[in-house]
Amino acid sequence: MHRSCSRERGLTLIELIFSVVLLAVLLAIALPAYAAMLGRTHERAAQASLQIALHQARLAAVARGMRVTLCPSDDGQNCLRTTQWQGGWLVFVDINRDGKRSADEPILHVGEAQAPGVAILSTVGRMAVNYQADGSAAGTNVTFTLCDHNASVKQARSLVVNQAGRIRSGTPSADAATTCLRATG
Repeated sequence: MHRSCSRERGLTLIELIFSVVLLAVLLAIALPAYAAMLGRTHERAAQASLQIALHQARLAAVARGMRVTLCPSDDGQNCLRTTQWQGGWLVFVDINRDGKRSADEPILHVGEAQAPGVAILSTVGRMAVNYQADGSAAGTNVTFTLCDHNASVKQARSLVVNQAGRIRSGTPSADAATTCLRATG
């Protein structure tokens, strides 16, 4: 008769503890890098969303032959008097040219609030971008500084709208980036 020797094989307590410790070390190394990558992704998505809204506003102004305003808005109906744009924005036809949306002025686009930890600040005193019928932007250049709370000052980004209405991306000043990082809350 043939006797089979069946031996059960499993993890010992020491092997299990070692595996858990190894997993904890790997997670401790990977999580900060993942958080930073996720933050940069949210910041880039915010930049793309704002850039699209700026292009839409400019194109609408030219196509309609009327002034179109882009302003910060947290309710999608009214402009806020702030330089913080992470709560969302509003693009509307500014028929009466007052920079505030009236009930009879059509909304063209509503930008959603950005992910937590992302901040978007415009130049001090610039609480709207007003595009004229020729596609130019009224006033002086406006700079939007975008940052994420997981990023450093050097990782902040900017979008600049010049008086001709053109948009370019760049690197903000250290002061602008620091102010942006403070606004991430």
